[in-house]
Amino acid sequence: MIETCPSCFKANIAALKPRSPQLADMLESAVPYRMDVVLARSGSVSARACGAWLHSRYDPESEARRVADEAMATGAELLLFMGLGLGYSVRAALNAGSRVAVVESDPGWMAALLGIVDMSDLLGNSDCAIILCPQGRGLLDFLYRSSPRSVTVVENGATMAAFSEASSSMRSQIAEFTKKDDINAATLKRFGRLWVRNLAKNLKVSASCPGVSSVSSLFKGIPALVLAAGPSLDDVLPSLPRLAERMVLVCVDTALRSVLRTGVQPDFVLVVDPQYWNASHLDRCHAPRSVLVTEAAVWPSVLRFSSSRIIQCSSMYPLGRYVEDRLGTAKGSLGAGGSVATSAWDLARVMGCTPIYMAGLDLSFPEARTHARASLFEQRALAQGTRLAPASNEAFKAMRCGRPLRLSSHDGSELWSDARLSLYSSWFERQATAYPETSFTLSEKGLVIPGMPLATLSSLLSLEPVRSEISSRLDAWHGEMDKDVPDIDERLAHIIESLLSELATIASKADRAVFLAESCGMQEPEAIGAVLEELAFIDEALIASEARDVVGFLLSSTAEAIGGRARSLGDSLEHTARLYAVIAQSARWHETCLREYSRMNGK
Repeated sequence: MIETCPSCFKANIAALKPRSPQLADMLESAVPYRMDVVLARSGSVSARACGAWLHSRYDPESEARRVADEAMATGAELLLFMGLGLGYSVRAALNAGSRVAVVESDPGWMAALLGIVDMSDLLGNSDCAIILCPQGRGLLDFLYRSSPRSVTVVENGATMAAFSEASSSMRSQIAEFTKKDDINAATLKRFGRLWVRNLAKNLKVSASCPGVSSVSSLFKGIPALVLAAGPSLDDVLPSLPRLAERMVLVCVDTALRSVLRTGVQPDFVLVVDPQYWNASHLDRCHAPRSVLVTEAAVWPSVLRFSSSRIIQCSSMYPLGRYVEDRLGTAKGSLGAGGSVATSAWDLARVMGCTPIYMAGLDLSFPEARTHARASLFEQRALAQGTRLAPASNEAFKAMRCGRPLRLSSHDGSELWSDARLSLYSSWFERQATAYPETSFTLSEKGLVIPGMPLATLSSLLSLEPVRSEISSRLDAWHGEMDKDVPDIDERLAHIIESLLSELATIASKADRAVFLAESCGMQEPEAIGAVLEELAFIDEALIASEARDVVGFLLSSTAEAIGGRARSLGDSLEHTARLYAVIAQSARWHETCLREYSRMNGK
């Protein structure tokens, strides 16, 4: 048994304090847990607490490197360590260049760890986020703020056992977050190439569009009504002409057809989903007084929609961000909680609107319906229905195919929702926490969203008319947007030419890596070292490439691309060949789409 190390605790707190002074103060005042500290057989420090070992009693550092290697082999963007332990695995992951987050749930436990060994190199490392989640609360907020594309969880068994309830809570939060990841990965696998093609076709129009940052605080202090396409929208539509006199109207694509039937053109129409069906919601719709808000990857026909102007949010996709960053015209981000309604709410927030009222945000299936009656979904189901396969069949399938849940509505009755809609609900709940007393819903029979109370239609109709002020601000904004429209053709052509060169280089290097990996097994033993050295050089070159994120977009899962954990040099080389083959394919697909853009624009 060896003694704890007060000087280690001081050094650790000193490293942590500049990054997180509140956490450092909390740890300094915490009562540390009792831990038995010993020297392992390898000579490294190990420890035991609450009857469980934090690390191996024999060689904790080798064990930690093995754990880190297995986690990094998944190719996840973020390694989430549930328990700091003595920092061995975290250090191994950081030294290998991984992005890391460490979660603890009890300040006394964490204080005890910091008093055993010097971990100041970890605690002061900006690539290592240190999070304290009391009783397990708050991990989901961190995950949504950092928004990693993929997460691998590494659990310290002693920590998880010592705080079983907090651990269970955090596992649930991780599961909720990764539900979104699973959906995104499946969607990317199915539609990723389409989105790249859309982005390439839209480059010229997108590059010349103003961004949503141009409407920041434009309607500060004026209420907004966000029009989603849930069934309860039908209850609001008869009053929409009078509501339009009293607030800014922000309409999602799926609700536009219903809204236009009232004779009202919304102030803003949002279309941010790149799929064809979202473009079809605009078919035979005309809103020449509305501002269209889009994303650079939308179906190209969206950008030909009859509107007063197009503005765009910053692209969620690497190709769009690559071009935007090099043009130097940041468009401004909108929240993306999985539904266009989340982006519509965030647009209203960016514009400074208060309060924000949500119409048609049911996030459920009231009266066994999925959408407002005039929406494309409802009309298509009615048009395709037959006596033996009525339209109600489509509603039933929609209600049952998404892991249905029985939840509560605002009127106290039970309703059917599903796992996908509950993800959207969680997003709105987080926004309601961040912006309290800002948002209200008009959906009495919709899903209860904590922090978003019910408002009545009569209370909205009693508001003072402000349409003249809204129109005045919009006219002034349009005038500003008409001034000094920059000519970006030459700069855009240069950016595309440079990117094409980067993509060709990546494809060539990836091809070389595939050849080396596949032929390495036939080399003489003394030549294998040179092959591995060249592969390492190719790795470094591709990691340094400015186009690495563009190419990496189509790799939905590195683990899926390489085929799991390597158990021998042969396995490792086989996985390397498989991964680089996918990289080469992605580079060439981007190159094909961009050359098509160049031909269309005579470049």
